[in-house]
Amino acid sequence: MARLLCHARERGIKTSIDVVSEMGDRLRRLVPPCLKYADYCVINELEASQVTGIILRDEGGKLIPANVPIALEEMKKLGVFEWAVIHCPEGGFGLDNRGRMVESPAVNLPSDYIKGKVGAGDAFCSGTIYAASQGGSLEEGLELGNAAAAASLSMPGASEGMLPIEELKNLRARF
Repeated sequence: MARLLCHARERGIKTSIDVVSEMGDRLRRLVPPCLKYADYCVINELEASQVTGIILRDEGGKLIPANVPIALEEMKKLGVFEWAVIHCPEGGFGLDNRGRMVESPAVNLPSDYIKGKVGAGDAFCSGTIYAASQGGSLEEGLELGNAAAAASLSMPGASEGMLPIEELKNLRARF
C-alpha cells in the first residue's frame, strides 16, 4: 500500500488513508510506512492508539483529551502531510500542515435520533475528505465530518442517512 500511495503522490494525486479497526499489532506494523505518503489520514481513536502507541482511552473507556494532540503530532511525525485527523464519539480532532490543532465537538443529538451506529466513522471520514477536496479548511472538514456522522446515525444502515451538503450543514446547526 505504501508503494501505491508513493506512486500516486509522485503523479500529483492527493492521497488519503483510513483503516479498518482490528485488535492486534497489524496496524502498528502496516500503517506507519503508508503515512509518509498520505496527504490526509482520518482514523478513529482506537486505530490512532494502535498506530501511534499513544493511549487515547482509559480503562473505563473515557477519552483522554490530553493525549489526543500527542497522537496527532505522532501521526504527523510519521509523515502525514496535510491533515492528521482523529474522530471519536466525542468529536473530531485534527492537526494541519501548519501545526494548527483544531477540535470540533460531535453534534449533540437527542438519544431518540440515533437509529444505528454502522457507518458513522466512514461518514465522518467522507465529510472530512470532501471538505479537503473542495479546498475547505481543517475546521470545515471536521464540522462536515461530524455532520455526516450525525446524519449516518439517523438510520440503521451504513449510508441511508446521508444527506446533501447543505442539509448536513443545517443538521449540524439544528443540534
